[in-house]
Amino acid sequence: AFKVSAVDDRAVPSVSCARSAHPPFVENSAGRPPPGRRAMTQDDGEDVYLEAARRAVSAAEEAQEAAQAEGTPDAVRATVKKALEEARNLLQLTMMSPKSLRKQRQSIKEFTSMLGEEVVEAAEDTLQEGLEYAERTLRKAKSLIEDHFHIDEAFRMLGPIRQDANLARDLHDWFNLIALLPVIFLNLVNWTCSGPLCGFTQGVTVQTLWNGERFYIFWWTSCIYFFVDLLWMLVVPDCVRSPGVIIKHHVVTLAYILIPYNLRRVDWMMGACMLVEVNTWFLIARRSFNKRGDKPFQTGVSLAKSVRLLTVSVCFYVTWFVIRLGIYPYLFVVITRDFFLYSAEIGTYMNLLLPAPLMQCVFIFLNIKWTIDLIRSKLKGSGRSKGL
Repeated sequence: AFKVSAVDDRAVPSVSCARSAHPPFVENSAGRPPPGRRAMTQDDGEDVYLEAARRAVSAAEEAQEAAQAEGTPDAVRATVKKALEEARNLLQLTMMSPKSLRKQRQSIKEFTSMLGEEVVEAAEDTLQEGLEYAERTLRKAKSLIEDHFHIDEAFRMLGPIRQDANLARDLHDWFNLIALLPVIFLNLVNWTCSGPLCGFTQGVTVQTLWNGERFYIFWWTSCIYFFVDLLWMLVVPDCVRSPGVIIKHHVVTLAYILIPYNLRRVDWMMGACMLVEVNTWFLIARRSFNKRGDKPFQTGVSLAKSVRLLTVSVCFYVTWFVIRLGIYPYLFVVITRDFFLYSAEIGTYMNLLLPAPLMQCVFIFLNIKWTIDLIRSKLKGSGRSKGL
């Protein structure tokens, strides 16, 4: 007669008998198998254990294959690999010595349950680490406006950033405010503008507005500015909030301005693109002239300071939208057209002007992204102040 020592939904019950261990089943009150079911033999039980072990190996192999995906943490891969090894060992023991297997402390059902729990736990850990990595990546790729405005977790603009004491940043800001002035001035003197809207309404083109009389001194001044600023950030990276982004920008810019230097027919392109430095100056001025993060015409803010902050802010927004969203898309059309004309002249598209339209696309994309961020944060900030 069989005697069931325990019945547990989570584990295979242990069975004791006088001479040999048999695969368990739940007896009825008469000690017989349930009606319609024959008594299980030892061979039947061994087949059940063997099949379960094989399924455990199959599940572990599928888990290991899934864990090979890129981005899976090494700890997860190690856990799944260990589970697969244990499953294979268990299958080998089942095939070689079923009797000794039944003496193991853990039944096959317990093992497969444990394996499933480990895989689920590993998957959950992978998901959590993936979310944390994505969040860190997104925070690193933050918007330009976060360097100059206080943005909360919901991406609401709460006002200008209240600057903490940072001598390295202050010195770097004032260097830019001073060094950008000759760059902007020398750029402007290379343009001839007369009449309303510089004659654009009468069909004047950007090329005809450019006189280029002081191009080389403008080029060398700009080159020295970018080189010094780049060297400054490499030596003192704490002088800016996002040194990596600005360093890459300066490297690309230094390479980009080599095109008009070596191809004077497009020297106007450098002057037109460098007009964005006017907006950059006002962007830095907003921060440098308002370290306390004051808002104009608020309690405790003097009239003179309020007027100064308002003037700089208006100039910032006007130059932002006119240059970044107006001039830059227009330049893409002109630069692309000039590229095809030049390519037709020399008989090949692989020429010095090829990077120009591509780089212009990148600049337009970034300007649109930053503008969307700016408008979205302003709208959210306004909604919050109204209690929405």
